[in-house]
Amino acid sequence: MHTEVGAICTDCAGELQRDHAAAQPRNAIGGRGSDTPIVTWALIGLCVVMFGLQNLPGVSGVIQQWTTYAPFRTEAMPWTLITSGFLHGGIMHLLLNMYALWAIGQFLERSLGRWRYLGLFLLSVIGGHAAVMWLASAGLDDWYTGTVGASGGVFGLFGALFVVQRRMGEQATQVLVLIGLNFAFSFMYPDISWQGHLGGMITGTLIALVLFATRVKATPGADRAALARKADLTHAAVLAAALAVLGAVVLARVLTVPDWAMPPLF
Repeated sequence: MHTEVGAICTDCAGELQRDHAAAQPRNAIGGRGSDTPIVTWALIGLCVVMFGLQNLPGVSGVIQQWTTYAPFRTEAMPWTLITSGFLHGGIMHLLLNMYALWAIGQFLERSLGRWRYLGLFLLSVIGGHAAVMWLASAGLDDWYTGTVGASGGVFGLFGALFVVQRRMGEQATQVLVLIGLNFAFSFMYPDISWQGHLGGMITGTLIALVLFATRVKATPGADRAALARKADLTHAAVLAAALAVLGAVVLARVLTVPDWAMPPLF
């Protein structure tokens, strides 16, 4: 016995896929909903791998030299503004940052959407290092001191968490206590970059505020797929603009210091 199988045209299949995507749940900021915190686990995994390489004989020196950020390296090694955010100064430093990333990252990844969340984290890392650069004195010890750790990104997530909680009408007092305690630790122990924490939190907070301010509002009968595309394009532009602003902030500092304070790579 033969069974008849219906056929569907390519255009129809594409339309059904678009309708299905548009019908998927979207979070409060317009991002596509997801229950699996893939980006959070990827960030944690990358930090763990980099920590292993930092402590691997024969490799650790190369990793430290080419990925650690210090203000005097900004012009010659600009990539370290990001890469240094995946290094850590010790096992406790790593564990504390990874716990914080795991604890709040999963919620924010669902609230913001994967690529918005990733963009905010990375831009907060850059913002943290930009603050380190501006608050360091050219020629003094802090100008040549390396800064490592995901703390700038984590503090950016703290700021974003506060914004999300407030915009969703939830109690944010606990978030303020969390931020206050972590800032207190920044000043209680030596060798902790409070500048990076401050810069990361300011960056993450401002980006989250703009993402919410520019979210696309749906109206009855509106094309949800079109609204989703518009939201994606709008927020991609917001993140690109934030990167441009941070780039300008870093460049402005580079131009204010003498040439000897920014030696070439080779």
